[in-house]
Amino acid sequence: MREATPQPERAEPYTALATVYDTIMAEVEYDAWADFILAVARSRGYAGGPLLDLGCGTGNASVPMVDHGLHVTGLDASPAMLAVARAKLPGVTLHLADFASFAIPGRFALVFSVFDALNNLLDDETFLATCRCVLEHLQPGGLFVFDVNTPTGLRELWEGGAAEGWADEVYYRWQHSFDAETGLARVEAYCDGPDGSFTEVHTERGYDAAVAIRLLGAAGFEAVEALSFPEAAAPPPEAERIWVVGRKPRLSRPARPTRAPRGRY
Repeated sequence: MREATPQPERAEPYTALATVYDTIMAEVEYDAWADFILAVARSRGYAGGPLLDLGCGTGNASVPMVDHGLHVTGLDASPAMLAVARAKLPGVTLHLADFASFAIPGRFALVFSVFDALNNLLDDETFLATCRCVLEHLQPGGLFVFDVNTPTGLRELWEGGAAEGWADEVYYRWQHSFDAETGLARVEAYCDGPDGSFTEVHTERGYDAAVAIRLLGAAGFEAVEALSFPEAAAPPPEAERIWVVGRKPRLSRPARPTRAPRGRY
């Protein structure tokens, strides 16, 4: 084990981390997640159309969608993460905005969010507000597909409560704790790379299937389901991560005017 550099910079979440994020996450299966999202969406009627990557971060989940020839827009709350994404995706429109109150041009056939992005929403009210924003930005019949860590997943995140190693020239040691009373997980992410060392503290809330389905329903989504990866089947009760899909209702046709009965009474 490497000893940590004394007194690393204390950084706000997703600021300094942006400089080393792609190095540390190089093995994450973004391509497989993109294929899964598209398969789930196509099985529910998606036939193409614009996509919104909610919580796009450095753009890793947008890249395979662009490679599929799809029109992608990204949105994130971190300027530092978006700066990396802009260099990676020069042709993609990226928006800096808060998940729970964003208002951007256009309407989308599919909104997707991956890799715990929505676990950063720490209470029902913020999660519900985010879902309502998504609903507002979807086309009628459009789909919302995302993953979340469950409470089980956050409670049992890493064996021994820490993840440690090297990613190229970056040493990382991330320590994890879970508060059963609040249901919140805390990750203290220490990194030491060519540009120096820093620590960011991140907080996440777990969402199980019942809670996610309830909140999407309350926001106005229909046909909401929880799924497992990669089978797209119902997740087991002890699942550490689930995927959720919901549809924005299609516009209802106006009722035909009622004709008065003809003839004599």
